[in-house]
Parts: sequence; structure tokens; C-alpha cells
Amino acid sequence: MRALRVALLLPLPPMSYLPPLGQEGEAPLGKRVAVPWRGEVRVGVVVGEEEARPSPGLRHAIAYLDRRPYLREEELRFAEEAARYLFAPLGQVLADFLPPFPELKHRVRLYPGADPKVLPRGLESLSDWQEARGFDPKLLDLLREAGVLEEELAFKEGKMVLLPLKEDHPDPELSRALKRLREMGYAESLAAWARAAGLGVRRLKRLVEEGYVGYGHPPEARGGGEGPEPLFLPERPERLNGGRFLERVRLLKGLVAQGDHLVLFPEVSLLLRFLSFFPEAKAYHGGLSPKEREALFKDPGGVVFATYGGLFLPFTPSSLVVVEEGSESYKLSSGTRAFVPPLAELRARLLGIPLTYLSLVPSVEVLEKPGLTFPVPRPRVMLLDLRREKGYPFAGRALALLKQVEEKGRQAVVLAARKGYSALLLCADCGYKPTCPNCALPLRYHQEGKGRLLCHQCGHQEPPPLLCPECGSPLLEPRGPGLEWLTQELRRRLALPVLRYAKEGKDDLSPLLEGKPGVVVGTTALLRGPSLPELALVLLPYADGFLYDSDFRAAERYHRLLWALTELRPGRRPLLLLQTYTPDHPAHLGLLEGSVESFPWVEKALREALHYPPRVRMVKLEVSHREEERALEAAFALKEALKGVAREEEVLGPAPAPVPRVKGVFVYHLLLRGSTERLQELLAPLDRRRFKLDPDPHRFVGLLED
Repeated sequence: MRALRVALLLPLPPMSYLPPLGQEGEAPLGKRVAVPWRGEVRVGVVVGEEEARPSPGLRHAIAYLDRRPYLREEELRFAEEAARYLFAPLGQVLADFLPPFPELKHRVRLYPGADPKVLPRGLESLSDWQEARGFDPKLLDLLREAGVLEEELAFKEGKMVLLPLKEDHPDPELSRALKRLREMGYAESLAAWARAAGLGVRRLKRLVEEGYVGYGHPPEARGGGEGPEPLFLPERPERLNGGRFLERVRLLKGLVAQGDHLVLFPEVSLLLRFLSFFPEAKAYHGGLSPKEREALFKDPGGVVFATYGGLFLPFTPSSLVVVEEGSESYKLSSGTRAFVPPLAELRARLLGIPLTYLSLVPSVEVLEKPGLTFPVPRPRVMLLDLRREKGYPFAGRALALLKQVEEKGRQAVVLAARKGYSALLLCADCGYKPTCPNCALPLRYHQEGKGRLLCHQCGHQEPPPLLCPECGSPLLEPRGPGLEWLTQELRRRLALPVLRYAKEGKDDLSPLLEGKPGVVVGTTALLRGPSLPELALVLLPYADGFLYDSDFRAAERYHRLLWALTELRPGRRPLLLLQTYTPDHPAHLGLLEGSVESFPWVEKALREALHYPPRVRMVKLEVSHREEERALEAAFALKEALKGVAREEEVLGPAPAPVPRVKGVFVYHLLLRGSTERLQELLAPLDRRRFKLDPDPHRFVGLLED
């Protein structure tokens, strides 16, 4: 008996179903299929077929939902290999990377000829076709299992949008409305168009009736202007680094000049920045509507600029390019917790196509790949040693440079390592600091309004104490300047406008974008913001706040940040001013040398000496419990289960997480090291219900999300 292996978009392995009744002869591989699952209807993907013995528990799938395969054999093989690489169920891999499926259109009725007496009282209407939504799913499942329920399932067609069909209308008002629609690209509804055009819906209906506007699917998001000429290389290297931003644009133009290509980006903002130079490229990312993503997924091809979901687009490009492969934005925060660049390498290898990494700074993982590093303009850097400089939070020389910006009518950016007013409050007499009752972290001090102490992990907040609860001293002082403190200090010392820019709130930068002088104080959200035309100074008042993090990748992340700051104003070299306690750090020395590679080589040598990635792979096992003893017991039980399987150097820990208590939960980590195959052997005897797994970990603070 032939059965289907169906992967539901859930953290589960594929499950077995019989083919839908009457469709046993179809070739279903790669098609989406509706199946009964726990009393409801779920959509999965057919990932294989198998021989199965007749069994009362083996149920029929309900219906195929695609005329042709949604995923090809190439994507299915990649999904299975990715699941092995990530130590994750196949269903979770598909859930992470496939776009949302359209809503189902589901009708049900009693099979003609079936005795209506099988229906419970009040359900006589099921003798005719009815929408399934109005009925109890478990009741429908009972009728389905009894073999008396007939069903029709299909994906709902995406809602059509209003599109301009002609250029002008004799009526000037309607002609202006047409122009507005062309500027918008399309309108979701007449009401939305009317609001944008400033006309009534009835007036605009005339344009539809007269054929000036029609309904259709939204146009694909595409690139803008031509930009610089492509830069062709005699051979295609495996990595390209350095150069100015526009030089990297030219290199990418050369790489994708002919044929179909897939280009991956870590985040939408960078994708859109590149897209503006590629009129031929299509965009594919989570910012698009579900119907736009579904439309491109069904018909990919050409040059596609995508975020991580692009890895499953069902086409074979001529090449794959990964932009800024070291960016932490490639790391998924939940589900499989995949880091995308290794999967891109896997995808390229399975398709037999070349892969090129294109970035300003090479990541340590790709450093040994053959490639080209283009010269970069030597950054203008000044290091202020906080062990010798006077002034807080701004050293005297930093304030003098800010004054110069003010006098010359230029612009400056001040980068804060943290939100709020300060990292903590500290009693100057006894050293007491208010700590979160749920997390082993000091409460951040926010001064806005009446003031509050806030935990950035769990959200706990409380008013700041007037006196020290331990010794009664009134000397509770803020330490570790945050965004609020820096803003307040600059407004006190400068006559320039001081604006704020963070993920949680952004001031209007329009005056500065017009070239007017001012200072922007912000978090790393500034890297994804607009470019200031008169930027002369970039200041990090506490650079070490970005450097000292509790994981082995912190220094590499800091190095990448410094080089990204040198490109805040393309075409110019604003002065990068770092206030630091470690001016001789290798990341600083590499910046002074003007070399994007010197620090990664130093970092690589250090990691190899410590037997850390990329020399080996690493996975993090996390156990947690509200009782510390139980968490510790579970962690040691994991280590005990590895006895006789793992060698001593393959296991690190168990040890408390860098923040040992988060949201009232005690967290312990166990780290495993080895090749992918070896890690699979080590994980095999472990009960996966007892811990959360993070392949290729990039952060060690906080709890892993479900």
C-alpha cells in the first residue's frame, strides 16, 4: 500500500497518510496537501512516498492543493539536508523558511446517498454544501473518519488591487487621481485610493467604469535607477571584501549581469539600499504582503534579492551571492534558530552552482576561502584613552570636537551602547545597586517622566529609591551613560539641535537630511537609518560597551560595527572618535591600519587555539527551571547521558548562563563541539524534550525562544 510522507509546518518529523480518495494515481511529490490532524485540517507538503501496511490509524489525506509541485525535488532534498545540519525536525525547517500559505476555502456536505440520520440533531443543513468554518472541527473529523463527509478545499485567491491602465483623463481632477495612483503603484481599495487622492469614492469609480483603472495582482517589487557600471572580474572568487559601498554595488552588478541569480541579504533595509541600483531585480522578503510573496514563490527567476526565505525559492539560479555574511541578522531567533550563511553554502553545493560572499569585512568563518580584498579608504580615527582623559560622559577633547561641529554648521552622530538614562544606579557609600527580582541583572535607570527602573529582559519596572535600601545613603548615582543621559548632556552643552534615533522612537530627521546642522544620538538603529549629508563626526562615548559582551563572537561583532560606522556617510570620511579603556585592542589597531582583514586573522588564530568555531562546530544546550537546584540537576543529567559517548574536550560545562537568572528562571548551558556528523552522534542519546538546542550560537544571554 502506497502512503504519503507529509511534513506539516510544525516541529515534527513527516507523518504518513494515504493519498486522497480517488487520487491514488497522481504524482504528489512537492505538492501542498490538506490532511486531518488532531481534529482539524492542516496544510503540509508531500516530501516523499513509502510502502505502508494497512492500519486503522492510517488516514486519508483530504485533497491536493496544487496542480504542479510547490517544491521541486531539489528543494525537498535541501530541506532534508538542512534539517540534518540544524538537528531539527523537517516540519520546523519548512515552517521557518516557507512563506505563509494562503487562507483555505473549505466547503463540506454529507455524501449524496448517505443517510442523514448519521448527523446529530440540528445539522440537517449539511445535506447541502456549507462553509466548514461554521461547524465544530472535531465533529467534522468524526464524519470524515466515518466516510460520510464530502469536502472541497482550495486556496483562496488573493485579493485584487487597483492598477492604473491609462495615462490621463480629460477631467483634470481625475487625471491627478490617476497620477497619484501611478505614484502609489497600486491601491488596496477604492477607499484607500480616495484618501490618498483627496477625492470621493464615487468620483474614482468612474475611472474604473471607463477602463482607466482595473483590478489585478500587485506588481512585483523591483529595483530603481541604473546606478554605476558593473565591474567584471576575470574569474569568479569565493569572497569579495573591502572597497567603498558603490564599488561593492559594481562588483555585485558584474556577478549578476547574465542569467538567473539569487542574492541574500541579512535584513530588509540593506536589501532595499542595494535594490535601488538594480532595476532588473525582484525583491522577496517578509515586508511584502503574503500574496506578493506567494506570487513570486510560484514564478521565481531572473535576479532575486531576498532575505533568508529566498533559500527555498523553487528555481536553480546561475549563482548565489551572500551579502555581509557575518551579520547577526542572519540568525533566526526561534524555531530552528538557524544561521543562514552555512545553509546558503549547503544550497549552492546541492544545486552545483557557485557561491560568492560579498562584504565590507570578511567573517572569520569565510576568511580562508580564496578571494579578493579591495583597498578601503583609510578611516579617520581618534582614540581617547579613558584611563587618562578627563570628563564624563564626554572627555574634554570629545566636547571640543563637538563644538567644532557646531561652529562649522556640520552634523554629528553619537552612538549609545544602551537605551535609557544609565546602566544602573549605584550607592556611592556601600556599593548597593537595585537588581531585577526576576533576573540576575541590575535595573536600568530611565529618567523620563518621574523616573523608573526597568529590566530590559523581563520588563519589570519600579520607581527609583530616594535612599539606599541597604545603608540609607542619599548618594545613589547613575553609572554607565545611556541614550537619555547623553542626549541630556549634549542639549546642555551645545546650541545645536540634538535629536534621538532608536528602534523604540525616532525624531524627525528631515532638517538634517536637508543639510541643516545638528547632532543625532542613537542606538545601532542608526546603521539602518538615512545618510546625513553633512556628517563630520561619529562619536562612541563608551566604545567598550559594544565590545564586552558575554560570548566569543563579541569582538568580531564590534569590529564589524566599527567598519560599518566608517560608511555612515558614503563618499566622505567623517572622523570616528572612540572613547575607550582599551585603545590597543586588535580591532582598534586594524582600524588604524585601514585593514579589514588584520583583526579577523588575529581572531581566527585565537579561536583555533581555544578549539572554537570555525575550527569546529558548536551547539548550545540550554536547560532552565524556576528552581535552581532542578536546573542544575537537569544540566548534570545531560552531561551524565553523554558519558561513554563524548570525549572530554567535546563538552564544555555545564555552567550557569552569563545572566544566570532570566524572567525568574535559572539558566544553565552545556556546549558541545565537533563536526556536524560528530555532533549528531553526541545528540543521539539525549532526550530532546529535556533541553533547547541552539546550533551555531551567536548570543549567550537571555532565554532561547520557543
